[in-house]
Amino acid sequence: MSSFEIHPAQVLYLDNHLLIVHKPPGILVQADKEGNPNVEDGAKAYLKAKFNKPGNVFATATHRLDQPVGGLVILARTSKALARMNSLFAERHISKVYLAVVEGKPEPEKHLRHWIKKNEITNKVWTYTYERGDAKQADLNYWLTAKSNELSMLMIRLFTGRHHQIRAQLGLEKIPILGDQKYGKARGRELDIALLSYAVRFEHPVTSEIMTISVKRPDGIFEKFPLPNKAELEMAFSHSAPAP
Repeated sequence: MSSFEIHPAQVLYLDNHLLIVHKPPGILVQADKEGNPNVEDGAKAYLKAKFNKPGNVFATATHRLDQPVGGLVILARTSKALARMNSLFAERHISKVYLAVVEGKPEPEKHLRHWIKKNEITNKVWTYTYERGDAKQADLNYWLTAKSNELSMLMIRLFTGRHHQIRAQLGLEKIPILGDQKYGKARGRELDIALLSYAVRFEHPVTSEIMTISVKRPDGIFEKFPLPNKAELEMAFSHSAPAP
């Protein structure tokens, strides 16, 4: 089975501690039992070749991204950076912004709060509009940034990181993501959906520098829409989560 090869244009950031890459849709972040192409193995091969490293190379993803979803993935190059990034994610000190192309008629801006419970058998989630003891609260804010015919592009600030959160919440709002078989109208094999992990802001785990990294040239359906400008992206990052 062929491997996933990282090209220099897909590298968004690289130093001694972190590697941030643009993952195309359809590629796994971590290896599975079948040995399918994945970002971690591609990152190790890229670093090994770039720095002419003998032996094993450390490159471990610090977060998940659904296989059909494209966008940035942060990998730690050292165990120290991995531990600190894990803490930042656990404490919600990492801000994430997504782009989504949706069907339906989204409002210009809206906060969504639902309660989500994962179904381990179907690998889907149940989404509720009311609080349940066996479901976890899920919050996001979206802004309508562009329209084209019957489609709209949303910029999404994610405040919680629940399984399939964005896909499930937008589906319940009747503005499903284009191509989403699980929570929208699509049928057939789900290879990619119009959801992009677009930008991230966090404190560097070693240098403490405030980092803002974004995807440079999204492809596919996103080529038909203008990317958020600097002011729009800053507004999304500065937006505060509502009280619980």
